[in-house]
Amino acid sequence: MNILAIDTSTMISTVTVSDGIEIIGDFNVNQQKTHSESLVPMIETLLNLLGMKVGDIDKFVIGKGPGSFTGLRIGMTIAKTLAQATGKDLIAISTLLALANNSSSARLKVPMIDARGNRVYAAAYDENFNEVIKEDLYTIDDFASRVNDLGRDVELIGTLNEKYEDKFDKAISLPLNFNNSIGRSLVKIAIEEDFPKKELYEIVPNYLRASQAERELAKNDKKNGNKGRR
Repeated sequence: MNILAIDTSTMISTVTVSDGIEIIGDFNVNQQKTHSESLVPMIETLLNLLGMKVGDIDKFVIGKGPGSFTGLRIGMTIAKTLAQATGKDLIAISTLLALANNSSSARLKVPMIDARGNRVYAAAYDENFNEVIKEDLYTIDDFASRVNDLGRDVELIGTLNEKYEDKFDKAISLPLNFNNSIGRSLVKIAIEEDFPKKELYEIVPNYLRASQAERELAKNDKKNGNKGRR
């Protein structure tokens, strides 16, 4: 079974292809371009190098976030388009869970994605990848406090390790080669887990917070509503 995984939750565009047994192709580009400029060419180039066509893919996998609002929207749209065009299934998997799967140790796994403003999208998973701290949007101080209260050895996974490692009492950071390998773990989870079939309209990004435009609109509505009651 040929699997194509996509992730655009962060600044890194990821496209990974597996034959169901091993990884046969993997592109990861940390860039300044938007995902909309690079993702489709990455998919086309990788498939061409592998001598494959989109129609050769049996299952598509998308990292559903949390992460960049725009990135998630772009990745999800392209993944749904490919699945619809080929009539194949699409599986959506948590980006944080995929990052956690970069580790196989018995330590608590703590993936983090930058949400800016000293906030992180984060969670904590045990050695069996069960949630110990739920996936959510946290200030870094609140999240670090929750992790420290567990009193466990933890592994930090992601590009924020160096920035925030000193906030965690019993933490080590995974080496850099484990912090961006999201696509490979998406494939691993898709192979190992049994996912129920979902219709494409049921599959949506996990934004965890409203977009900037929605937040501005809510702020203006509240402001106008307050004015109206004066």
